[in-house]
Amino acid sequence: MKQKRQSRRAGKPAAKPAEAPSNDQEVKQAAPATAEPVVAEPKKSPERWVNELMIRAARDRASDIHIEQTREGLSVRFRIDGVLHAVVAPQKALESAIVSRIKAMSRIGADDVAPDGRYGAIIDGREVDFRVSIFPATYGEAIVMRILDRIRLLPMDQLGFSPPALKRTRDLIARPHGVVLVTGPGGSGTSSTLYAILNALADEKRNIVTIENPVEFDLDRVRQTQVNPRAGYTYPVGLGKVLRQDPDVIMLGGLRDAEVAGAAMGAALTGRLVFSTMHADDAPETVTRLVDMGVEPFLVAKGLEGVIAQRLVRMICPACKHSYEPDTWERVVMGLKPGQKLQKGRGCTECNGTGYKGRIGIFEVLPINDEIRDLVATRPHAKAVRDLAGKAGVATLLEDGLEKVKTGITTIDEVKRVTGKPMK
Repeated sequence: MKQKRQSRRAGKPAAKPAEAPSNDQEVKQAAPATAEPVVAEPKKSPERWVNELMIRAARDRASDIHIEQTREGLSVRFRIDGVLHAVVAPQKALESAIVSRIKAMSRIGADDVAPDGRYGAIIDGREVDFRVSIFPATYGEAIVMRILDRIRLLPMDQLGFSPPALKRTRDLIARPHGVVLVTGPGGSGTSSTLYAILNALADEKRNIVTIENPVEFDLDRVRQTQVNPRAGYTYPVGLGKVLRQDPDVIMLGGLRDAEVAGAAMGAALTGRLVFSTMHADDAPETVTRLVDMGVEPFLVAKGLEGVIAQRLVRMICPACKHSYEPDTWERVVMGLKPGQKLQKGRGCTECNGTGYKGRIGIFEVLPINDEIRDLVATRPHAKAVRDLAGKAGVATLLEDGLEKVKTGITTIDEVKRVTGKPMK
């Protein structure tokens, strides 16, 4: 059985990963080395149902599995390309056994309240992790299994950056010190971008250390650690310890308050390159939000080097892509020339009738120049920063998305859905 790297979950020993047999019909339970793996029975037992669900989710490119106990029984959905889709649910009589099975696989105690767990498997010859969260709800427990598939870790040039945005990003990560933030709502691909950046920087000449919550993927030549608030190992505590480890590059899982954000800026001023994430609508708003959080403007002005804002849009399914004549509104919004057409998907078996298959990023990459640094000291509104970004030639999220519409990568409806920006 293939052995995965030691788990970094605080306070829990690593477990062997599950492994799918050659016929790909079963997933074996992760178990200690002294125990025999538990294999699903030939009949449709709870074990077999869970195994087949996990295999199907991984093959369908799902990012999450949602399992909820309802009045009628279990509701099961996959999140594929950012959208939830219902899948066939088991019989109601199996629901308690299925929940218990998932808890056992994830090393979650039966009496734990709102617990988290993790389960590793080998599916179709590749490592797949399932990060499990269980939450008490009205009719039982709601389970969300986040699927962490290493095959989805892409290099920077495959994330969707336009050539100008990719150049700006490479320039930012080549700087010797400062803070670079990757921003967007949950599920917008910020973690994938951070991992791509760290992979691009990782070599024998740099000491790279991360503080994450949790560690999602193991990276070569990167020392990764995970916060454990119950044990007192928080982001500020971890950052203090990491700074004594002589790091060149630090990655923090997120700047959620003024204490962590201020500590990150302080680390940058000591000569470290710091990467982290924040939740903000776009790059200019990120700059002003740091000040609104309570970080001193002079720290933001001196420490912040750049912001990468992003979203994920669904790509048109290549199997059913076709050209169509845009209507008057689409022509005006896109600035199309007479006779110029757009593309969309008809919907087919390859994309489950959605017309979309896969996702790609749209980006707004804002380097912090001297004009913006001077502006930050005045506690500006985001619009003032946005005006300076436009003056510097920075494409907005909407502009990058519409460019991908013109090139036939996605649709105008998808860009509108994801950005939430008005289109005139």
